[in-house]
Amino acid sequence: MPYLNILPLVLFPIVLLADPTVPGEKKPITVPPPAGVIPDDPWYIDDAKTLELLTEKITGFAKSGKTLSNEKLKAKMKPAKVALNLAKPGDKRLSPEEVYQQVLPSVFVIGSIYTNKDNGEWVSGIYGTAWAASADGVLVTNWHVFEDLEPDEVFGAIDHKGNVYPLIDFLGGDKVADVAVVKIGASGLTPLPVAAGPAPVASWVGVLSHPADHFYVFTQGHVTRYSRYTNDDGERERWMGITAEYASGSSGAPVLNDRGAVVGMTALTLTLDSPPEEPKPEEKKDRRRLSRRIKAQDKPPPKDDPKAKPDPMPKEKPEVKPSNVQMIMKLAVPGPLIRETFRK
Repeated sequence: MPYLNILPLVLFPIVLLADPTVPGEKKPITVPPPAGVIPDDPWYIDDAKTLELLTEKITGFAKSGKTLSNEKLKAKMKPAKVALNLAKPGDKRLSPEEVYQQVLPSVFVIGSIYTNKDNGEWVSGIYGTAWAASADGVLVTNWHVFEDLEPDEVFGAIDHKGNVYPLIDFLGGDKVADVAVVKIGASGLTPLPVAAGPAPVASWVGVLSHPADHFYVFTQGHVTRYSRYTNDDGERERWMGITAEYASGSSGAPVLNDRGAVVGMTALTLTLDSPPEEPKPEEKKDRRRLSRRIKAQDKPPPKDDPKAKPDPMPKEKPEVKPSNVQMIMKLAVPGPLIRETFRK
């Protein structure tokens, strides 16, 4: 059974943004209120600006040699436990609004750039979700975010305030469990606590992630079950099922309990189709990895672009085929496997 498909990448050139501190230039990303404060007006997220700023800043880091090089990244990608004292969970039960406000400063978009072979320009690559495990820049995400990379692909991360940091080290993790621990050039972060035990089946969970170019989406659900699976390499995987929604771009997002502690990490989805009329034993279930390759069409043309034209009306109505998808299982890394990645 194959692992998951990463969405295909269509290249688009990098658009550099002006320094947000320069008068008359583009304004910086707006910032939501501090944790614990429920705003009267919502925080409107500018997805295009977030992605452009991330790409621009990583490009600058790469040109100045501040990012971990592709060669060193690949050399360091070896399973290993990471020495770190994880933050301790609190005892207070929080509302969903309080969970969101509390964890927001700790969740990042982790993304990459690489060189376009045709013109030599830096272009956007893959992105996923990561969360802080220490104040000095240790982040946790999925191992598969760093697989199948371009030859010179390098990484960085952006927080909800628009602060961008280079990825400077790969510390370790567990490939089978799909856990990667990396370090960015940052300090003063707010680490998320990791729950001491597994979340009970049927208990409430929340997920803060970046599905398909929609950054900082908070969804809710429940734990459905825990399961084992033997992959094509004969290794035994363990998964936590949840009902909170997520999609490509959500790789590495924290699954949170009602104390704001990490009880899992989003990793993949499993599509369950209705059985064909004549079952074929060679057909395999579709397991989708959740790191996302950026498509050019994900970025809409500017409103003031005179060349931008509306899509022509189709001559005939397209045939609508019924979907054979019955259910999409959401599979996350169980919290105990995340804890096992660390040692004191």
